[in-house]
Amino acid sequence: MTVAGVREQEELRREGVVPVGTPEVAGRTPWQLFWLRFRQDRVALAALGFIVVLVLVAILAGPITRAVAHPADAQFPSALDQRFGTPTGPSTTFLFGVDKVGEDVFSRVLYGARVSLEVAFIATFLSVAIGVALGMLAGYYRGWVDMLISRVIDITLAFPILLLALGIGSACSLGNGCAGGAVRPGLPTVIVAIVVINWTYIGRIIRGQVLSLREKEFVEAARAGGARDRTILFRELLPNLAAPIVVYSTLVIPQNILLEAALSFLGVGINPPQSSWGEMIAEATPIFASAWWFFVFPGAALLLTVLAFNLLGDGVRDALDPRAAP
Repeated sequence: MTVAGVREQEELRREGVVPVGTPEVAGRTPWQLFWLRFRQDRVALAALGFIVVLVLVAILAGPITRAVAHPADAQFPSALDQRFGTPTGPSTTFLFGVDKVGEDVFSRVLYGARVSLEVAFIATFLSVAIGVALGMLAGYYRGWVDMLISRVIDITLAFPILLLALGIGSACSLGNGCAGGAVRPGLPTVIVAIVVINWTYIGRIIRGQVLSLREKEFVEAARAGGARDRTILFRELLPNLAAPIVVYSTLVIPQNILLEAALSFLGVGINPPQSSWGEMIAEATPIFASAWWFFVFPGAALLLTVLAFNLLGDGVRDALDPRAAP
């Protein structure tokens, strides 16, 4: 195109007229680009669909069990083998069979999903909130604040994760719990154990990001404009940390589900009558040879849930990568 032609098109654009045949450039926000990339990942979309169904099943566990199964804490001795008193397998009455005391395995698996998702979402939210807040303070103020928070992170990470969680779970799983009864045995104990461990990872990530962002021009401009530290932290820095926060959250959820299952399997997590996949697997291990269904169904539910969250996390990470093609 000649120089005169370029000038003519510029004049037309200034007047609001787009010449015929000129390609229109559509502007997109970062979240629009994220969705455009994410919906091209069919594996991640399938994982998201599975998680949505799982959440609905967990929420509607009560109506589902009343419609097609039996209450999770009800025992049916007549469902056991009448000669030997052993569990019986899947049937039209008990879809996933019964356990060693005659409880419906299908109902317990559904309620186990509720426990796993509660632990995953609540513990992840608290871990991320604490880690982001302390990481931003450490990276922004530096000095003694950074040294104090960083040393706490280093000391916490020096402990073996499972042993630290076992110690917290053991201390709070008996009697009235710990911290003056504020942390009760069961679900609250598991959440506290996970939060104490996991906030350190996101805290270290956010600290490193803030150390870099605080030297950028937009932060200097905000300071020059008289913005307070609180305004800079929440209006300037926090929006730029959204991507690592979202990616970390989606990737840490399956780890929290597995940690809850491990604690329940070892006897310091969720205890009966509340259902947990880890606790069910622990009960089923000694009788696996004669009651495989009691082990397979909660194990399969745990496997598929963790796999779905891992696939979703990978898809979110790829979609938020600025180097990925739209």
